[in-house]
Amino acid sequence: MRTRAVIAATALLMIGAGCSSDPTTDSPRASDTSQTPTAAAPAPRPSTYVALGDSFTAGPGIDPLQADSGYCGRSQDNWPTRMADSLDLTLTDVSCSGATTADLASTVRSGALSTGPGLVTVSAGGNDGGLFLSLIRSCTAGSDACGSFVKQQAPPILKQTTTAVVSLLDAVRSAAPDARIVLVGYPRLMPADGTCDAVGIAAGDVATVVSAEEALDTALASAAEQADVPYVSARDASTGHDACAGDQAWTNGASPGTGDGIFFHPNRRGMAAVASLVEAAAKG
Repeated sequence: MRTRAVIAATALLMIGAGCSSDPTTDSPRASDTSQTPTAAAPAPRPSTYVALGDSFTAGPGIDPLQADSGYCGRSQDNWPTRMADSLDLTLTDVSCSGATTADLASTVRSGALSTGPGLVTVSAGGNDGGLFLSLIRSCTAGSDACGSFVKQQAPPILKQTTTAVVSLLDAVRSAAPDARIVLVGYPRLMPADGTCDAVGIAAGDVATVVSAEEALDTALASAAEQADVPYVSARDASTGHDACAGDQAWTNGASPGTGDGIFFHPNRRGMAAVASLVEAAAKG
């Protein structure tokens, strides 16, 4: 089994130093050796960066949009752009709204990583099998549809998603073998308990949606471990910043503000928050 990703990320920072003999010896024997201790060198900081992701990365509806984003809806204020600005990285943003893991794998095969980036972030899985869209549709339709989807349809989708994300991460490693690769999860949509007008879902169904969000986070963590890359989960950090959190919300509910993201997606605050979370992992 591969070494846990968190151990691998730490190991990048460590270079062993050799032992040396006593330099104060007046007449060393011919067999004695003397070595100068070598200071541990920090891992090189990347200067080029490619962002792969879906709408939670692209930031559709957050004004202004990137000039070349087209139907992908990439915002000039999404989290990859914010992080690239903070770390002074040259960014190639190929995130795209609606992208599945298979779509991102196709993007990799098309040569998106041919420039040899020093950093690649990947955020995928929410669109596989129509997970997010089907989840919201089912759980706004009532408890029977919500529970049925989460208990019966979501588990096989997530099993396939885990396998697909591992394959995507392996493809990224093959295409950019020298890059630091980081898998990024999704911030909370629903509150830990209760409900609110912003989400428009009954409290019992909100709890069901939360279980699906947690299952997706677990699936992505498993994929990162299998692929031996760091995983940035946004679930703990986004506690209290769900769509019901008002001015503290990182994600929108059913009626987002104009120019601040689309429904049930990150807003500008959420993009800033995720950028900070990923920045720590990007630094190694």
